[in-house]
Amino acid sequence: MAKRADSAIMMVVILILGALIGTVIGEVIAVMAPGGMLEKIFSKGINPGLSPPATLDLKVLSLSFGFTVKINFSSLLGIGLALLLYRKL
Repeated sequence: MAKRADSAIMMVVILILGALIGTVIGEVIAVMAPGGMLEKIFSKGINPGLSPPATLDLKVLSLSFGFTVKINFSSLLGIGLALLLYRKL
């Protein structure tokens, strides 16, 4: 059972790293080709999340929770490559 949990954690870590690396590569491509079609393809995307953040005010303690995820073509490519890498491991 522990091996399955370790495997799931490893897959999540690899997917997050793939998304991060893909996003960084997309941003570099966007900087190298400003205003062009490559910038539109690799850097523009959707940003689902909580905006503005949800706030719980208890008068003694105030908690805020929010998150935003930036999904673009390059991050999806990074996730796809990370999945391929995970299957090879």
